[in-house]
Amino acid sequence: MGAAPQQDRGRGERERCSNAPGTEGYEMNVKIAQSGLRFATMHTGGDKGIDYLMDAIEEGSRRAGMTLEEIRTKRHAFDHGAGAPRPAQIPRIKNLGMMASMLNTILWETHRGAYEIAQQYGIEYTNWVVPRKSVNDAGIMNTFEIDRPLPHKVFFFITKGMNRYNDRAQKVYGPGEKTDRITQLKALTTWGGYYLLRDKLVGMLEPGAYADFIVLDRDYLTIPEADIPKIQVLMTVVGGKPVHLVADLAREIGMQPVGPSTWPEPIPAGWEPKQY
Repeated sequence: MGAAPQQDRGRGERERCSNAPGTEGYEMNVKIAQSGLRFATMHTGGDKGIDYLMDAIEEGSRRAGMTLEEIRTKRHAFDHGAGAPRPAQIPRIKNLGMMASMLNTILWETHRGAYEIAQQYGIEYTNWVVPRKSVNDAGIMNTFEIDRPLPHKVFFFITKGMNRYNDRAQKVYGPGEKTDRITQLKALTTWGGYYLLRDKLVGMLEPGAYADFIVLDRDYLTIPEADIPKIQVLMTVVGGKPVHLVADLAREIGMQPVGPSTWPEPIPAGWEPKQY
């Protein structure tokens, strides 16, 4: 963490950021930016590494003679939001036209993320964990990610982004970073398409875009917040083709069930991450 003390990993020395100036990783990042390539799906943890990434983007772009507008067209991005960005970084991220993908699971887990940061650095630093409201208020495009096979918990994690409640600690981490359901929905749809550089094709329903959509068993926009985790996906259509359709809806619309609901086996054990 930037202003907070470094974490002692128990190996007799403090861990050094792999993309700090003077490292091979930093020089590689400078060359990536200089070549005109885009940074995206960058696995990050903590805020200082984001400083180093932006340093490399600026240095590589300077060497290449890029203008600020040319840098912004790259839509450089970093992922997770595990402890970044800190408030002071937000104007710089905005100026570079960067994006942030955020991982709501780390508001819920008990072996990393907000819970761990609260124990190590203090609860005030949990405002830096998935600071979606701050980046959204600054006009920075931000997206929604899950880095493990938990599709059945997407709506649960939406509510975690809304209420930021950690069940083990029985605390709300970073209450000032709560967002509403519309912000969470945009992060899952239109802003995700922008991150993928496919904003004319995915993330919305309009002429010329792929026919990707889901059918839910209740109205996400109007139900009580507490009921959002109970939402069930009845149908999933990708490119105009159903890839998931539950039996009840299939009978209602005169189609055959499709996808996981037709599997004879139960969902395999072990899909849930271990809680500590």
